[in-house]
Amino acid sequence: MHLRKLLLVLVSASLFPWLFFEKEIGINLFIFNLIIIGGLAIVGRLELKRYLNLVVLTGTLLTAVFVVFNGSDLAITINILSLFLLAGTSIFPIARNLIFSALLSIINFFYSQYDFIGIIGDSARKLKGVSGVLRFLKIIIIPVIIVIVFILIYKAANPVFEGMMKNIFDAVEDFFNWFFSFINFPLFWTFVLGLLFANYFFLGKPEKTISEAESKGRFTLLRKRRKTPGGPKITSLKNEYKSAIILFALLNILILIINAIDIWWVWFNFTWNGEYLKQFVHEGTYLLILSILISLAISIFYFRGNINFLKNNIVLKRLAYLWLFQNAILTISVGIRNFWYINYFSLAYLRIGVVFFLLLTLFSIVTVFIKIRDKKTTFYLFSKNALAAYLLLVAMAFFNWDIIIAKYNFKHSSSSFLHFDFMSDLSESALPYLVKTRSELSEIDMAQKEDFPFRKNYMTSDEYFTKMKTRKSVFIEDWPQQKWQEWNWAGERSFRKLLDKK
Repeated sequence: MHLRKLLLVLVSASLFPWLFFEKEIGINLFIFNLIIIGGLAIVGRLELKRYLNLVVLTGTLLTAVFVVFNGSDLAITINILSLFLLAGTSIFPIARNLIFSALLSIINFFYSQYDFIGIIGDSARKLKGVSGVLRFLKIIIIPVIIVIVFILIYKAANPVFEGMMKNIFDAVEDFFNWFFSFINFPLFWTFVLGLLFANYFFLGKPEKTISEAESKGRFTLLRKRRKTPGGPKITSLKNEYKSAIILFALLNILILIINAIDIWWVWFNFTWNGEYLKQFVHEGTYLLILSILISLAISIFYFRGNINFLKNNIVLKRLAYLWLFQNAILTISVGIRNFWYINYFSLAYLRIGVVFFLLLTLFSIVTVFIKIRDKKTTFYLFSKNALAAYLLLVAMAFFNWDIIIAKYNFKHSSSSFLHFDFMSDLSESALPYLVKTRSELSEIDMAQKEDFPFRKNYMTSDEYFTKMKTRKSVFIEDWPQQKWQEWNWAGERSFRKLLDKK
């Protein structure tokens, strides 16, 4: 088994420079994914009977396909994250929580390198000739290192000795210069990087402390009965219960006021008077999101233990349910703020990210509700939300957001602010939708100047036209010269569309 793993590691490491050395990311990352998944199957680490492992494997394959199809940095990032999680689930297949899988994955990077050294040592000991050489090196290497240290000390301290050693040092330097002239160091370090990755995926073992903690994790709370010499004391628990009722009652009143204001002002009576909307969206949105996260933390804290089993705790539960419901309303209000921002200032990455984050927030609110209702643990809560976050990321990788942004923003340029600086930096896949004629840009410019007087502070339509013309020419010239490992469908489609426009 060790020999099979060693061969797999060395073959994978050798393929890594062939795929990635001096190349951009494209179909090579998809092939790398197939090598990793195939290798995990060979060493028996591809566990498909548990749903979490199957979900991560499916997500890894899907995001690898999205890398080829969309060629976006987002798809690449999420695929690498998915491979990272796959390493964790493969090393400890019975895990139920992606957070623990991520921790195991991080630690395994170091464990696996140590494992590789051990396998090399075991393999060398089985080869008589190599074993003898290694024993000889073990015997001689420490004395040689010590002698070299003393030579350097004496050379620095004694000019006569330095002169005697000069010819020897010059000869050694010439030899190393000659020897290293045959080594392509960038290629060598790419191989080393591939070796580290191959070890990471195919070798190592789960860290004991984390794997045991994951195995002991429960989804349902158990009542902890504490006996003291003076008999059971529940006074502190009742005091905490009363404190929680007061807190949730006051918080419900406070958030009711905020929700009433937002429903009246943001939902039904919002009017834009031409300002930047910076406080309305940026500070307002992020502070409200922070308040929602703190609200969830408060709910988790008070329902973390025996207060769930306290008799007649229905009042507290109802206040908590109302608190969660009002936070869901507040989440929707944040979404509507984001909608107005997009309506007047077009699409951008963070505005799209806010939408997905709010979806995850609503899911988190539901899981906290289930935790309180069904007496679930925080282990359950983090397990479900980590999985939901991963699935949302995979869903985000499905789309080429640069193309969506380019299409939407130009389509709504008559009513929404068009940020030429931002648009001009979108990826090559969106180039066919970014390149516009002077007349089209002039028409957009006229509409923008009328509705957005601060437009003068940004890139002009003439500057945008010049930049996009240059980008188009460079892309059309460079694309046919790329290596096949760098190919992706989004770039190919963009290249063909731009040729049709010439």
